[in-house]
Amino acid sequence: MHAIADRKPVMMGYRLSPHLHFCTLGSCSVFLDLDSDRYFLLHKDADARFQRFVSGCADVSDLAWLQSRSIIQAGPADSAERKLQVETPLFSVIENDIQPAPLRLTAKAILYQACAELMLKRRPLAQVFSRIASTSLPARPEELLVAARAAAAFQRAGRFTSGIDKCLVRGIAMKCMLARQGCHVDLIIGVALPFSAHCWVQFGSTVLTDPLDLVTTYKPILVV
Repeated sequence: MHAIADRKPVMMGYRLSPHLHFCTLGSCSVFLDLDSDRYFLLHKDADARFQRFVSGCADVSDLAWLQSRSIIQAGPADSAERKLQVETPLFSVIENDIQPAPLRLTAKAILYQACAELMLKRRPLAQVFSRIASTSLPARPEELLVAARAAAAFQRAGRFTSGIDKCLVRGIAMKCMLARQGCHVDLIIGVALPFSAHCWVQFGSTVLTDPLDLVTTYKPILVV
């Protein structure tokens, strides 16, 4: 017979493993593991253990189980659900009338997408995100025109490149191209249930890559 676990909360320091990001959808915890480039969900009992950890009520058994699976690790305690610094999307550039992009800028968008695809083949996702991460800066109104031009270029580039399952490639490419122009945007990974994931780019509260009603069906799990 197994001993009954002591349900007294444990005060030792534990934190979510740094390679993991998660968000809660309904009663489910959805994880993104950057080390293995995969998403996963916990089964009901396992998720209950994790939710007790998040709420600060985990016992010794919960912590041992979560630590053995590298979901948490010993160290300075912090909030398990890392605060995502991203504005709620309110507008989409591509749903408004935007000037067609010139051919030269469109060619640049195609080139950046080819480079992004190559980067993803050669480097782990965690390395790619670390490389393209930028300091969080407030969106400046004067940069919106630059961002809108880039959005137009990538929209036109879509006529010459396959957009199927390429949202991450496109997002990384757009973020890198705009960073070279001094325009800082957010690359956002979102998830939904039944499980699906999507990547888009935002300038403040303005979406640059997708219709608004598409991105609002996803909950952000990671912002780069």
